[in-house]
Amino acid sequence: MKLNKRLLSLSEMVHEPYDLVWDCCCDHGLLGFKILASGLIKQVNFVDVVPDITDKLTAKLQQHGHHLPADAGWQVLCQDVSEINLEKSAQQLPIVSKQLVIISGVGGDLMIDIMKRIVTSYDDLNVDFLLCPVQHSYKLRKVLKDLQFKSKAERLVLENKRGYELLLISQIEGQPISLVGSYEFWQSNPNANIYLENLITHYQRSAIASEANQLSQFALDDYRVVKQQYF
Repeated sequence: MKLNKRLLSLSEMVHEPYDLVWDCCCDHGLLGFKILASGLIKQVNFVDVVPDITDKLTAKLQQHGHHLPADAGWQVLCQDVSEINLEKSAQQLPIVSKQLVIISGVGGDLMIDIMKRIVTSYDDLNVDFLLCPVQHSYKLRKVLKDLQFKSKAERLVLENKRGYELLLISQIEGQPISLVGSYEFWQSNPNANIYLENLITHYQRSAIASEANQLSQFALDDYRVVKQQYF
């Protein structure tokens, strides 16, 4: 089972012994399968809203599950990601438990909507989120900051001429979230300057096309500062 750079990097960021991991928008389930195969995580819930995807994934897991550790557990759920019941799952876990929700492969705007809806569905639970938006990372980071999330780790992956920001966040522990990424973030990839130049070009066009869009101008100004400071 070969993972692309983005999925492999996401799997490498799961290095805490979470009691339950949610692989949301799971598609073929490669990420969740990789996480289970590592042996560190004992239970993964695969979630996707498309029945055909979840049916095929269930059959695939039943066929190849013998490759997983004997104590590995999994469940495939066909539902809207924003409706996952973290509180109910927590009641079925040990008294002191920790969950990780992975959301990858969707746009920043949709991820913002999902995160806002999930956050309102639980209270005082020990939950981390590992996010990888397809675009609009600046806007997503701003919303996460407003929701009082903190950054535990972040990484930049470049694949097929596209950049992906991987964000491991928590409302309990971590550093303040940067709207543009920390110094460590920009040092995590030797080709980060290419991604930065693409962002600057994008927000230059966006700021011109929509003069009323202040967010684009703020993003442009902030990314220019990054270029001056780190490159």
